Amino acid sequence: MTTRVEAAAGARRDLTPQPALSVFGTLVRRGMRDRRRAPLSWGGSLGAMSALIVAIWPSIEGSISKAVRSYPRGLKEAFGIGELNNVAAYLDAEMFSLIVPLALSFFAVRVITSAIASAEEAGHLDTLLAAPVSRRVLVASALATAAAMSAVILAVLGTASWIAGAIAGSGLPLGRLVAALVGVWALAMLFAGLAALATGPLRRPAAVTAVATGTLIAMYVIDLLGKIARDVEPVRWASAFRYYDSPLADGLDPLAAAGLALTGVGLAAVGALLLERRDIR
Repeated sequence: MTTRVEAAAGARRDLTPQPALSVFGTLVRRGMRDRRRAPLSWGGSLGAMSALIVAIWPSIEGSISKAVRSYPRGLKEAFGIGELNNVAAYLDAEMFSLIVPLALSFFAVRVITSAIASAEEAGHLDTLLAAPVSRRVLVASALATAAAMSAVILAVLGTASWIAGAIAGSGLPLGRLVAALVGVWALAMLFAGLAALATGPLRRPAAVTAVATGTLIAMYVIDLLGKIARDVEPVRWASAFRYYDSPLADGLDPLAAAGLALTGVGLAAVGALLLERRDIR
């Protein structure tokens, strides 16, 4: 009898709610450990592409500048191509205008989706929440994991690009490169927050991913069309890419970057509230 009483008391102690900060830290560490290969797979791949572009710049500088002068004006405006007379403008046109923002935003969305919607579909989420873990802490930890891993990936990307530029003598400005990385990170946090918002009412990971990535692509298209067609230009305010702009070529707008990141946090907070109001299957 004594053994049973002690076992029951131990079980009750195990179910005693732990401090939210402690649970938050545990979930973030677990999330980062689960994605420990991301800096190599994502950061290494994107870093290799950027490093190659930076490395070949000295050999194509003269020819690419002449070629750009013959591009249609609409094409140059759509992709933010001015005079490609420096490596920062070239790297921005090749990587930071499309590939890097889309890739990092998609990665951040997948981190949120796997931590919440995929866990629910697999039947793991109800067990985790019974630990007990607050749903607000769960969403906050998923967002923090996305933020931390995105920052690490961008650090790998930036380091590879800068080293390649230093070796090749391309003259890639470190300040502009850091500005571009911060701008991409802020944009990714916006769409991570949107994914967290979608996990509130939606249960299936495919639906959450479709909403977040569909909005990502739609915003890019709106911004692209707004640069080409004057009739669409007033609608550009609804696109996050308007505020992301071209930090590598033109410098970072701190207010715009902070607004993107904070909007993502706000969307995630609403998503946490919506998640608290529905049953977990």
